[in-house]
Amino acid sequence: MPPELLVQDDRPHTRTARIRCRDGDHTLELTDREVVAERLLRTSRKHSFDPDTDVEWDARQDPDAYYMPPRLLSIYETPLWDVLGHRQRVELSKHEVCSIASFGIWSEMMLMQALLMHAYRNRYDGEHVAYALTEIADECRHSKMFGRMVRTCGLRTHRPRLVEYQAAKLLGGVYEPLGMFAGTLVVEEFTDAFQRLTFPDEDVQPMVRQVTRIHVIEEARHIKYAREELKRLVAEANPVRRRAVAYGLAQVMRVMTAQAIHPSCYTAIGLDPKVARRAAAESPHRRATLTWAFRRCTAFFDEVGLLDGRARGVWERAGLLAPVTGAK
Repeated sequence: MPPELLVQDDRPHTRTARIRCRDGDHTLELTDREVVAERLLRTSRKHSFDPDTDVEWDARQDPDAYYMPPRLLSIYETPLWDVLGHRQRVELSKHEVCSIASFGIWSEMMLMQALLMHAYRNRYDGEHVAYALTEIADECRHSKMFGRMVRTCGLRTHRPRLVEYQAAKLLGGVYEPLGMFAGTLVVEEFTDAFQRLTFPDEDVQPMVRQVTRIHVIEEARHIKYAREELKRLVAEANPVRRRAVAYGLAQVMRVMTAQAIHPSCYTAIGLDPKVARRAAAESPHRRATLTWAFRRCTAFFDEVGLLDGRARGVWERAGLLAPVTGAK
């Protein structure tokens, strides 16, 4: 349907849907997907980048400059952090930003596969599919950009553990749009939070700042697309399916969040990875940082009923969501 048939007085057609949760009914405002996609396509034409030319890959890397703000590092404000010298801390920041980039590439590959399956099942000449294909093109550039950033840092990308790697191959063949868009939003919101602190920080390496700036600007569109589609999918799902997907996603994120920082980050600076991972897991600062990084995502999930049932407890126990004050 042409966009002009969906718009009256410059405002898109909307409708409301009510979903029943254990804490009461939630009302969602749903915007026609073609209108949303047309707006995102318009923005894409104005604000897209070519990392090959828009990043100064040859910029000098200052050996004393961090690769991400120190407060975002996994063992910041732990006893292990206190015994590290400045250069070791910088080296840890380089390895952690490249580890998150590797995790990002892996996640984006799964997202691209899922978006293709989604586009395959929708109308090929519609704006919704046109934007899905546009987002795939964005993610292709992002994955190449992250890979080049890792190489430029003198490191190598890595895959997740064998269990997660093999499980993702199996899940990649299953079309479950509710879980797909919810999972997409989790990863995008997490990386977006870290990168929004990284690109404006003048103490961070210029090359990394440029990479994160590009990703933040383009990822804002992807987050909007995922949020709007997720609201429509939640409105169509029955409560049993919605709670099952929410619980499964919570369990996946509990496991996957710990995998974003590869053990090699710690061995590179002379730390025992088991000791370092335990220190990070027990760190109040790290727990608060992760809760902060997921705050927009979990607030949205609460709004659309994806923290309903047992899912909320999984998020809280994983340190990704602050417990509700006064909750039993």
